[in-house]
Amino acid sequence: MELTLAAPTATWPLAAVIEHLAKHPNVNGIMQIGSLTTTTFSPASDYDLVIVLRDAPMPWYVGVTSIDHRFTDLLFVSPTALESITALSAPIPLSDPLTPIIRWLQTGQILFDRSARLATAQHHVRSASWIAPVPDKAVYGAWFATNYNLAQARRMLSAQADLYQMTVDIRMALHGHMDVWYSYFTIRRIADTGEKDAIRYLQAHDPDFLSEYRRFIHETDRNVKFARYEKVAALALAPVGDLWPADTTAMNEDLMLARWTSLF
Repeated sequence: MELTLAAPTATWPLAAVIEHLAKHPNVNGIMQIGSLTTTTFSPASDYDLVIVLRDAPMPWYVGVTSIDHRFTDLLFVSPTALESITALSAPIPLSDPLTPIIRWLQTGQILFDRSARLATAQHHVRSASWIAPVPDKAVYGAWFATNYNLAQARRMLSAQADLYQMTVDIRMALHGHMDVWYSYFTIRRIADTGEKDAIRYLQAHDPDFLSEYRRFIHETDRNVKFARYEKVAALALAPVGDLWPADTTAMNEDLMLARWTSLF
């Protein structure tokens, strides 16, 4: 089974690709999103195309290719998904598979729309807010997960064995970097729309956190890095709670704390 193939459109200009796709009977619509639709498009930008396929086997899926020697994200959407979005009468949770499509429709520029499904769905999406805010459960989960992984790293850092010390390095890279970054936005109930948007937000609203986070991810000394880990974690979690003190008890389901306490 082939896993990749040479991009047939590597030398094609974008306009030629759009024109070709629009003639295919299986293509119901084409929309461009991302920096293509803004003034931020640059030589380093990629292309982002949403393609409505008549026989798409799921609400949406992703592929990549090259157009005009530029990296290109291909976001395939089913007509049924667009119809489901058009029929929405109440906001859906962030975890719903329709949520990414709604975000694409909010900012996308329609290039081709055989049956007007894209335009109809886009009009509906822009008429109201259809994505529910970050729920309390997710905020609590971000607080717990960040504290949990920090506490595990702290425990291992105190051990002398090389295995534990190497594990701290890996846990800080795997869990620490991601926990702190995503917890910052989850706890503040800010939608995740990509790293560049997040950086722009921090540059405008919290440059101190961005500066401290960058120091954390760039640090190579294990002990200094852990100290930076604690600092940025505390900044990320500040709106909802502190870092766990020593000998603490916490549960990833808040209602279970009282149940555990009742056992003693």
